[in-house]
Amino acid sequence: DPPLTDKLRFAGGYQNEEIAGTDTLSKLLTVGPEWHSKLPSGWQRVISLKYQREEYRLGDDSGLSNLLMPGVSYSFLRSDNRIDPHNGYRLQFDVQVAKEGLVSDTNLLHGNVLLKGLTTLGHDHRLLGRVQFGGSATNGFKNNIPPSLRFFAGGDQSVRGYDYQTLSPKNSDGDRIGGRYLVAGSVEYQYSLTEKWRLATFVDQGNSFNDLELPSLKTGVGFGVRWVSPVGPLRLDLAKALDDEGGIRLHFSMGPEL
Repeated sequence: DPPLTDKLRFAGGYQNEEIAGTDTLSKLLTVGPEWHSKLPSGWQRVISLKYQREEYRLGDDSGLSNLLMPGVSYSFLRSDNRIDPHNGYRLQFDVQVAKEGLVSDTNLLHGNVLLKGLTTLGHDHRLLGRVQFGGSATNGFKNNIPPSLRFFAGGDQSVRGYDYQTLSPKNSDGDRIGGRYLVAGSVEYQYSLTEKWRLATFVDQGNSFNDLELPSLKTGVGFGVRWVSPVGPLRLDLAKALDDEGGIRLHFSMGPEL
């Protein structure tokens, strides 16, 4: 109550992920309730209690993780159109905690911050920006934190020009094992050819890492085309990594810009 803005949701899922060309495997089971509320200020709040059990392998690091995590997230969206906005922004913050001995194998504080903005100049020129930060504090990162709670960068929704989750700290064997922290950002310019078609060019930058010293960020640049479908823009991009060897990578994504 009130039913127009609040709901209690019980969610569960199972995910089996194996990344091609790597020694990475994750089998993740999650279950728990979520209380969604729209506050008078316009912020959307979600209070959750999630249990997750994850069997994983990251190179020579493998294990079975059990975590019971209360969490809270706040998000705010201001947009002139939910499907294809021309101006607006999104703010999102979330944090989860776990206490060793309370159904959890380790102590953990895990958080994310996401900021997005979009503005249209005149009728044909659009500028988009995105900044993301993530971090975790724990007393057992290497042995008790599963892949789903480690940070990776690279891919369609992160740093284009790099393959999915290829930006990450490595172990002594060269396996990517994820990091404690994440920094990622993007700036994109779009030019409208017609009402439904746009050209885009962009610069992405980011990385994941294990200490708070100034990280070595990786940069990708590219261009693409956008088609505004009934469910939001479809994005097809060609991008090149500037800091690693390799050719042009193809990226595809869909959905509203915000």
